[in-house]
Amino acid sequence: MTDIQDETKLLEEEKQTEPNNASEQAENKEQAAAPSAEEQLVAALALAEEYKNLLQRVQADFDNYRKRNVDSIRAARADGNNDVIAGLLPIADAIDRALTMIADDKSREGVALIQRQMDTLLSKFGVCEMKASGECFDPGLHNAILQIEDAENAGKVVEVLQKGYTRDGKVLRHAMVKVAK
Repeated sequence: MTDIQDETKLLEEEKQTEPNNASEQAENKEQAAAPSAEEQLVAALALAEEYKNLLQRVQADFDNYRKRNVDSIRAARADGNNDVIAGLLPIADAIDRALTMIADDKSREGVALIQRQMDTLLSKFGVCEMKASGECFDPGLHNAILQIEDAENAGKVVEVLQKGYTRDGKVLRHAMVKVAK
């Protein structure tokens, strides 16, 4: 019986040591798998740097977006003003024609006052009348309606039929002109 008892004791000892070995192995694996504090710090710093770079890119994108919107709002406002001003130009032409047709001095003075007010309004918004008469014909500024034979003034505007206007370097209305060829 002693042999059986010895074998039983040995088996019991082995069973008791096996769980200890298993738990020790698990602890060793956890320690090997768990990064050290230094490794965790390096990983956290790398992640922080990545987030910082992402934040900087997002801020730069937002600044660019804001600037684009400011520019597009400014351009839309200028286009709207140009459209309104272009609508006023035929009225300015009508006032000019009225001045040439009015014979009564008092009426002419009243219309001249209206013309000065219109000119003041247009200049307030940066509208400039194009100088065309005697200038070389420029298709970007002038719209040639008629041509006449005049070798002396070839390629030049000889008469302005309708005034042209610009605003901030942009043509609001091309001048309708008679050109010599």
